[in-house]
Amino acid sequence: MPALTVPEHFYFYNNLPIKWVRIVGVVVAVEQFVNRRLYSIDDSSGSNIFAVTTASISAEPKNEVAACEPRAMTEARAADLQQADPYADIDVGTVVDVKGGLSTYRDERQINIEKMVIVKNTAQEVVLWEKRTKFHRDILDIPWLLRDKDIRHCCREAERSEAKKEQKRVKEEEEKKQPRKKAADAKLPVRGMKRKGSDDDGAAKRMRMIIKEHALTGKYSALGL
Repeated sequence: MPALTVPEHFYFYNNLPIKWVRIVGVVVAVEQFVNRRLYSIDDSSGSNIFAVTTASISAEPKNEVAACEPRAMTEARAADLQQADPYADIDVGTVVDVKGGLSTYRDERQINIEKMVIVKNTAQEVVLWEKRTKFHRDILDIPWLLRDKDIRHCCREAERSEAKKEQKRVKEEEEKKQPRKKAADAKLPVRGMKRKGSDDDGAAKRMRMIIKEHALTGKYSALGL
């Protein structure tokens, strides 16, 4: 039976494979980088969780935009910026509901944000905490068991995957050998073509000589040769 490898960006909670997570907490820090923004979120779990987004970000501060443009233009520009950067209004102290995939960066787990919304009031936050408790009780606390049928299916999939990899490797090796074989085979036709060309040149030369000789006797004068 082939060893089954864990797919990238999958993690385990007990024996449950986890790819997507959802947290609710308050933003305690925001770090801005060239192509990403990092939020540090306190979800009352005992340690802060990092959530990262690569949404495009305007380099112009909001106060400069407001000072230099009329109000109507400022509002339109703000709407465009909001569309380009959906998380522009989220800052330190904002309570957020975050959904995303897990990844590891420099040995630290983080959430790659798929969706992040502001939790507007305490009542909404309480509802989300209740959903979390129910999910933990009904899903995470129950061991995940695979049926024998599922295990056999997974093994067959793994075997097919390994077979495809082997076929691809063999094909690549054959393709690497073919250019050298083609180059070796191509040399013979080239030499043959040269010989043919030389023969043609000799025949043409003889023909010119014959024409020249007969031209002197006037045999081909009617053709202008």
